[in-house]
Amino acid sequence: GLLYMGSGHRLMTEFLLGEIGRRPRSDAAAAGREGYALCCVFALGLVNLSKGSSESATSGGGAGLSDLRIDERLHRYVVGGPEDPETRSKRDASDRAAAGLGAGGAAGLSSDQEQCSCIFEGENINTDVTAPGATLCLGLMYLQSGNKSVAARLSLPDTHFLLDYVRPDLLMLRVIARSLILWGDVRPSSDWIEEQIPGMVKRAFDRMISKARNMAGFAGLASFANMRMNSSPGLVDGASTAGKRRTGAGSDEENDATKSNVDSKHAEKQTDDDDVDVDRHAIRQAHVHIIAGACFGMGLRYAGSGNEDAAAAITQRLEHLIRLRDESDAVSVALKPERPILEMCLSCTAVSLAMVMAGTGDVRTFKLLRAIRWKCDESIRYGTHMAIGSAIGLLFFGGGTCTLGTEPEDIASLLLAFFPRFPINTMDNQYHLQALRHCYALAVKRRLLEAVDIDTKENVFVPLEVLLDGKSSTPMKLTAPCLLLNKGNYSHLRVISERYYPASLDLQVSTTSDSNLTLFVKRKSGHLSYLQDPHAHRSLLVQTGGSGGGSAVELIQAFTEDKKLLAYAKYLCDDGKKNRRKKKLMTNGQRGGLNLSLEEFCTEILHECLTKEKTEAIRLYIALRHAIKSAEEGAWSVESMWDIRLVRSYYESSQQSPSSHMSVQVSPLLNKDFVSSLDESIDGQFAEKGFTGTALMSYLASGGNWEALREEDKNMMGCFLTYHDVPFPGGLVDGTSDVLNEVVAGIQ
Repeated sequence: GLLYMGSGHRLMTEFLLGEIGRRPRSDAAAAGREGYALCCVFALGLVNLSKGSSESATSGGGAGLSDLRIDERLHRYVVGGPEDPETRSKRDASDRAAAGLGAGGAAGLSSDQEQCSCIFEGENINTDVTAPGATLCLGLMYLQSGNKSVAARLSLPDTHFLLDYVRPDLLMLRVIARSLILWGDVRPSSDWIEEQIPGMVKRAFDRMISKARNMAGFAGLASFANMRMNSSPGLVDGASTAGKRRTGAGSDEENDATKSNVDSKHAEKQTDDDDVDVDRHAIRQAHVHIIAGACFGMGLRYAGSGNEDAAAAITQRLEHLIRLRDESDAVSVALKPERPILEMCLSCTAVSLAMVMAGTGDVRTFKLLRAIRWKCDESIRYGTHMAIGSAIGLLFFGGGTCTLGTEPEDIASLLLAFFPRFPINTMDNQYHLQALRHCYALAVKRRLLEAVDIDTKENVFVPLEVLLDGKSSTPMKLTAPCLLLNKGNYSHLRVISERYYPASLDLQVSTTSDSNLTLFVKRKSGHLSYLQDPHAHRSLLVQTGGSGGGSAVELIQAFTEDKKLLAYAKYLCDDGKKNRRKKKLMTNGQRGGLNLSLEEFCTEILHECLTKEKTEAIRLYIALRHAIKSAEEGAWSVESMWDIRLVRSYYESSQQSPSSHMSVQVSPLLNKDFVSSLDESIDGQFAEKGFTGTALMSYLASGGNWEALREEDKNMMGCFLTYHDVPFPGGLVDGTSDVLNEVVAGIQ
């Protein structure tokens, strides 16, 4: 089945179909028939996985398999009846060939030598052997097809009479198979689980609850648990009319009266079943098996999704089964089936819940599973411990890095691994091979989403927003690292944190169904990671209140490991020991101006550059301040004037005619207040030295006689001409007089 999965191989299909109903040829072959038949039908279902059509089909399988009548033969293996003569003859011929006997030699041998001496099944199919696997095989063949015609063949009995002819555990398998076929009809709600229960079972179960509450105060509660529905309080199960009819006891008059009574009720189509003869044991067993099967089908449908509605619906049923097992009140005693049945259904429901929450590590589910596992006595079998242990393992799948897939191959693997028939001991392989319990590994999907800081190369917590493909619902909010559950087809992911730079990723291109995903992010300066500062109480802006304060080294050493910045803060910035009252009285203009001390100025620009993500501007700030201070001390430099003029021209042009790319709100590299203070300082110093518009006109009127200037004024005149972008006399051309007039007017 694994080798030919989904291929529809005809030879393998024909071979496996004939092996399902194989009868034992010897006493040694009689052991483990159920497990062998189950493996054959699982293999048949895997070979023809999802090959069934969504329309009404009679043959089943893929192309070229219609003559095998797969659906018809599997249905016969489910409901029983005479075996197909053609199939029987082919299998007998193959058995004789395998035994080394020819057609002529077989006639001379006794048929007793080819038969088992301890089992005689007659001409009819033994459904106790073939029905469990054949039921699930139909589910695998028509997986996710929505074929209502095939699902109708697996419908549950709708009368008490038909209920007597179906084993309770086969009811559970039918519900599972129907959920596989009608995949799209499975809803994550308790109402859907209730809809799987036939009406007559539901009504009988409700009456059992009602009568148990009414008789809770009577001493005969133990007798009530074994009574028939139409029996008086003094009668027990063996005294009922149905018991007489099933055992053949009683007179013909009583049987005829009972038959006429049933016929009259059927003719009148009574909906009230108060007087209908009902086997309480059958109702209890049927109800608990159907509930477990519905939960298992929902677990397969929402495997690895973490669906809260599905988990809540299954949890509600699981808590109900726990109460039946542990409590001894009137209702629990009346509704409690046999202990092994209850433990098996409880384990099946626990595994179903774990499949939905696989990899999530949900605390509430973990507490519930621990409560189930805590009970350990002689009545708890090995299979129960195995199922609950598997459920806890699924809950913490791969340490929270893995989940379960929902592809057809994944669903088939989960069905093989968690087949709801658990062993009695470690050597029990009669009804299901324990080696198949490891097939869950084929459905494992690695879906871990991690965020890595590109500076520290460490995993960090980052809030994310994920969009689903083809859905207009609200985007999901996640926090990396996290597990991408089976919520749908993920289309887009983006970072929504204020501490990290925006980043986005197309998940349809970057990921596969079984791959981890790593998102590289960069943290903004002035912010700590979410591990260091979960509530953003230690960010640079919060600590300083928007201003400098405290030791600069202590302030930034938690936000950066840059050695240059740390050295800058240590040697040039305020050490935090000086009086800060003067800073509090400064105006905003002074705070961004040039009249601060070097330590104060360096501290201010450090804070500004860190909070606004422009640490590269620190060197530019210091260079411009140094040029201004040098000019104040008389050390004028033409190169510095060129730098100041370029800065002034750039910010003036960007403010007057912003380009299209400046429409985005981007913080300027230099503070506008600082640029304005540069202009004011340079203009003030030129005016103080007498370099005004009049001096410029006099210089130009002299024809640019450079020798007429004093030696100490030549350097300053060069800076003056450079700052105001005035061409030198040797570079004057026609038409520049108008430009000079505008310059002079601007200076004045």
